Parts: sequence; C-alpha cells; structure tokens
Amino acid sequence: MNFKKELIKNILYKGLNVFLSFGITVVIVRLLGTEGNGIYSLFITNAAIITLVVSFGFNSGLVYYSAKKIFPPVTLINSSFLILLIQTVIIIIAEIIFTSAFKISLFSDIHSAEMSFWGCFYLFSVLLNGYVSAIFTGNKWFDTLNLLTAASNFIFLLVFGYLLFQNQGNSIAYTIFIIKIFISLTALQSIFYLIVLLKKINFSFYADVLKLKELRLIFMYAGIAFLSNLFQFLAYRMDYWFVNVYRSKDELGLYALASKLNQVLWLLPMTIAAVIIPFTVASSEEIAEKVKTILRLQFSGYMVMAVLLCILAPFFIPFLFGIDFSDTIYPFIILLPGVIIFTLTTILAAYFAGINRQDINLKISFFCFFTIFIGDWILVPAYGMEGAAAASCIGYALSGISSLYVFSRLSKSNFKELLIFRKKDFSRIKSLLSGK
Repeated sequence: MNFKKELIKNILYKGLNVFLSFGITVVIVRLLGTEGNGIYSLFITNAAIITLVVSFGFNSGLVYYSAKKIFPPVTLINSSFLILLIQTVIIIIAEIIFTSAFKISLFSDIHSAEMSFWGCFYLFSVLLNGYVSAIFTGNKWFDTLNLLTAASNFIFLLVFGYLLFQNQGNSIAYTIFIIKIFISLTALQSIFYLIVLLKKINFSFYADVLKLKELRLIFMYAGIAFLSNLFQFLAYRMDYWFVNVYRSKDELGLYALASKLNQVLWLLPMTIAAVIIPFTVASSEEIAEKVKTILRLQFSGYMVMAVLLCILAPFFIPFLFGIDFSDTIYPFIILLPGVIIFTLTTILAAYFAGINRQDINLKISFFCFFTIFIGDWILVPAYGMEGAAAASCIGYALSGISSLYVFSRLSKSNFKELLIFRKKDFSRIKSLLSGK
C-alpha cells in the first residue's frame, strides 16, 4: 500500500468531513445558545475524560498491533467485546456510587434523573466506536473508515439541521433533548461501523480471544499511550472546568465555541497522523523523510490560514453563530497561534508512537498539561475565558516546539529544514496536483 496515495486520499476525505463537522458545530451551537452550549460542552468533556480513563488507551494498542499483523482482526475484535463488557460494568458501578455520594451525575452538574442512563449509554457507544475505528486504522482500511465517517456526519447534519428549522427555543430541557439525540446518533454510528467491520473480517463468535500474555503486550503499549493521552486531554479540556467553576455556563458556552473552532484545525493533522502510525510501524526511516516534508507544507499553509482567520473572525463568528457569540472572537484569536504550532505535535506524536517511543509523547503531554494547569490557575479567576485562552495558547506552543526539538535530534535535522518551505516542495505539490 502506497503511503503518498493513502495520505492524499485521507486528506481529501478529511476535507469533506471537516466541512460536515463544521456544519454540525454551527447547527448545534445555534440550537443551544450560549448557556445550552456550555451544558452540552461540559457533558461531552466529562464523558470524554471518563472514556479515556476507563479505556486505558486500549484503542492505541489495537492500532499498533493491528498494524504489526501479530493477531488476526477477528481475535482482536472478540477480545474488544470482552473488554468493552467489563468497562461498561465499571462505568455503571462508578456512576451509581458517585450519584449516591454527591446527588449529581458524573456526566453533568445539572440535576436530571436521565443523565446517568444516557451518559453510560454514550460511553458504551464511544468506546465501541473507538475500538472498531482502531482496527480499521491499524489494518489501513482508510477508505472504508472515511466513507463511514462522511456518511455519519451527513446524517448528523441532516438531523440537527431539521431540529434547527423547527426552532423550539434554548431551555435546559431542550438542551437535554439535544444531548439525547446526539447520543442516539452516536450509538447508531457505532453499530453501523461494527456491522461493516464484522463483514470485512468474516467475524465468528467462536474465534479465539487474546490470551492473558497477549493482552499484557497490548496493555503495556497502551498504558504509556493512556498516560500521554490523559495528560493531553486534560490540557485540551481542563480550561472548561476552570471557566465553569470561576465564571458561568454562558461564559463557558462562549469559550467552548472558541476552543472547538480552533480545534477544527487539528482535524487535518489528525488524519495525516492516522496514516503515519501504521506505515511507520512497517518502515520508520522512509516515513521520517516524508514527515519532514509534511511538517514544512503543513506549517507554511497553516501560518497563512492563521493570518486569514484573524482578519475574518470578527465577521464570520457573529454571522454563523449569531450576535450572542460575538465575545467568542477574542479568545478564538488568542488561542490561534498555539493551536497552529500544536499541529506539529499532532504529526510528530504519531511518528513517535509508530517507532514505539511513547515515552516521548508522555513527557511532552505532561509538560503541556502542567503548563496549562498553572496558567489556568493563575489567569482564569482574574481574566476568565481570555485567561484560559492565553494559558492554552502558551501550553500548546511549548508542546509543539518540544516535539519539533526531539524530532530534530532523532532525525539529525534543524528547525529551518523542518519548517521553512523549500523550492523542491513546489515540485512535490505540482506532482500531487497533477496526480502523478
């Protein structure tokens, strides 16, 4: 399988999915308003951190060992079912204990008897989706996964577009209704992905599961990935908790939109990263040279994009999301430089994972987390969402610079070689555009 061909196809598919994902974000934010978007964002954030902890990075292990072709896909999916069952039981028990002790759900601080059931159901769906997608990625079945993602996003957009057309207001009850619809669609997406995968691997319920010794191999790899992902997730989302504690749901809704809009810029690097991991497992030296080219092209393009976004943000944010979200403009612009530099981390973390150097990712993720934690602690109480944006910008930028420094040492390159657009890159772009 050709790396360049798969990379180009994934970028084109991701372009479509970025467009659809952005449309979904616009529609949901307009549906919910500032307070509703705060409640919704907090629910998704809380659910994501629980999922991350309970999964213990198992999906990272599935990608790595699927790419190494050590275990058959049928064996991996059978083992995933068993682990998913255990994880679901743990989630339900944890939710029962938490609600009994604190009288609110793990998933939200609003009082709703329904949140426990829907939260657990959502986590089950997300875990299933993650494991299935990991097996697709590890086996380099990118076309199938991209088509499924595009179809799912299109359905999400249609459903929420219809609800927006109905225009039923922005009450808390309506926000909970929208969350239920989102969870239901996520569950259907997971089931659809699973059915396609089962057909692709000729699934059998009587196939073997991984032995304890083999599971230990996966979890040893996954454990380091888990810690790295945990620190990185906290770096992405702990500012939500700080803003929620020190400010209000309205300000959280405004800041969450600024954060989401910036993180849309990470979707393309994440797509490239998904291709890099399995190819790096097979041929790290060859891929290292391609990564250098990717870094130059991506960084140069994103710098131009950042300038355009700073100019256009005061116009497109109120136009797309409504005048109530005008205060999102400043935190969006403050976050932008750090988010652009962090795209380097996204690409290089995939390379480090592919060469089984998860220890590098762990150190950089902790550094990013610690920087943002200190920044949030100092800045959010005094400056609110602008302080949160500044703290995240600094943490993301330092993370990107650290990743680049480590890669430059491993590849014996300098920053100029990795970041500055070169003449030969023009010929490579021309070759890509001509389809050669």
